[in-house]
Amino acid sequence: MNALLQVGWTWYPSVIIGFSIWTALYMFAIRKGNSTPWTQQFAFHLGTLFGLIALISPLDELGDEYLFSAHMLQHLLLMFVTPPLWLLGTPGWLADKIIPKGLTRLVEWLTSPTVAFAAFASIMCIWHIPSLYQLAQEYEGVHIFDHLTYIGAALIGWWPVMGAETSRIPKPEPPTRMLYLFLLSIPCTALGALLTLAHAPFYSFYVTAPHPFGLNALQDQHLGGLLMWMPTHMFLLLALGITFLKWFVNSDRQTEHDFTKSLL
Repeated sequence: MNALLQVGWTWYPSVIIGFSIWTALYMFAIRKGNSTPWTQQFAFHLGTLFGLIALISPLDELGDEYLFSAHMLQHLLLMFVTPPLWLLGTPGWLADKIIPKGLTRLVEWLTSPTVAFAAFASIMCIWHIPSLYQLAQEYEGVHIFDHLTYIGAALIGWWPVMGAETSRIPKPEPPTRMLYLFLLSIPCTALGALLTLAHAPFYSFYVTAPHPFGLNALQDQHLGGLLMWMPTHMFLLLALGITFLKWFVNSDRQTEHDFTKSLL
């Protein structure tokens, strides 16, 4: 428990400056553009808040120095909370405005379900290979790149479901989105099960690190695996349920509209 007394907020200039510029650009864009509902603005800023919690709160140092499970919680915030909220907070007109016309086809390809799935799943799994995980722990530059790839892959990976309805970048139909979310749970399950059911720690760094809360390295890894296993499924199930509900409501309205039109 003494280790917890040494954990504090880490005010990284790169994070503070980066998030400040990101927020300023968003606020400038929505003020100069079309009207944006306050709910979308709230979602965007909430995503930024969770991103800051992940990167500068005591959670960051706790994960870097003591607990693998804290590091996994940080990764969950960077992949399953912040990016979806940013996407929800981005109106379609803004997405069209910030995507260069010359890159429309590239962005359309990147955000297609197949490519988005591959980007999300591969980044999530690759950085948990013990040798790469250790490399990121030892070198700050690699660690920063690690976090950037998490956020970037999550923005791409969530686009087919949470991305804005734009005039230039099509989104898959609701049944495809639901299938996509179901399939996305498979790599989460695989990684979570691998970590949770392991009989030995994968990451030597945490074997020699202090053990707050009385957890040894293997117990800590099991807890981290459960965080990857259970909460991710809750997020995906919630997104799937909302997607189905919106599809059902819109289909019902369309049926009612078509019936009324036929009577006229």
